[in-house]
Amino acid sequence: MKITIQASGVLKEQIPTEVPVEASTVGEAVAQYDLSAAGDVLLLVNGRMAHWNTALEDGDALKLVPAIGGGASAEVQLQ
Repeated sequence: MKITIQASGVLKEQIPTEVPVEASTVGEAVAQYDLSAAGDVLLLVNGRMAHWNTALEDGDALKLVPAIGGGASAEVQLQ
C-alpha cells in the first residue's frame, strides 16, 4: 500500500517532510526509518490512534508524534 508518513516534533529530524512509502502495516512503515533514539512515539492513521499491527490502505496518512514526558521530580514532596 502506498501511504504518506508525517512526522512532528523532533521526529522531523529523521523524517523531514511528508514521505510516501510502501507498507501494509504501521510497523512496516515505521521500520523503514531508524527511530530507535526517538523514545515513545504516538501513532495515528488518518487522525485515529493506531498500533504497530494496524493495517494500512492506499492513501492513508500515518502521523508520528513524539510522546511528551515530564512532570514532578521524584524529589518534590507534595503537601
